[in-house]
This record gives sequence, structure tokens and C-alpha cells, in this order.
Amino acid sequence: MEEEKKELLADSPRKTGKIRRIVVDRSACIGARSCVLVGAKTFAMDDENLAYIVDPDADDDDTVMLAAQSCPVLAIHLYDEDGKKIFPDV
Repeated sequence: MEEEKKELLADSPRKTGKIRRIVVDRSACIGARSCVLVGAKTFAMDDENLAYIVDPDADDDDTVMLAAQSCPVLAIHLYDEDGKKIFPDV
């Protein structure tokens, strides 16, 4: 029997809050796991030790922002409802 492969989300819209889209740059991710430690309901690590989005609406805006800020390589990008990047601002 073939196992179903879970689709890993790297770009996901949110339904509520100021942060309306989360993007994980999996090519930049180094597997530090800080995002998972801070936002364990939103982020997880796959079998390649790369971050992905489990549920974009599971944590509040503050937690998602702290998780993104905790990434040492800034691999998590956050956008508002107008599509403007709000983190990182570089």
C-alpha cells in the first residue's frame, strides 16, 4: 500500500489578524527549530529538518511574529492584508 505524502506548506494565507500570509523560505532554512519552539502550533520540521507551516491560524499574531523573529536566518516572511511585507523589513 502506498503511503500518502503530507503536503508541506511553505506559503499559507491566514484568515484573521494583522499578519495575513506566512511564507517559509525553505531554501534559506537551516533547521534551527526556533520557530517551532516559539510557534509550535503553526510551525513544524519535516524529515529533512526544514520548517513548514502546519496551521497558519493556530497561533496569534504576536506568537507568529516572535517565531519569525527567532529565526537566525530570517527564513520566515510575514505579510499584511495588502500584501506588504511586515517582516523582515530588509
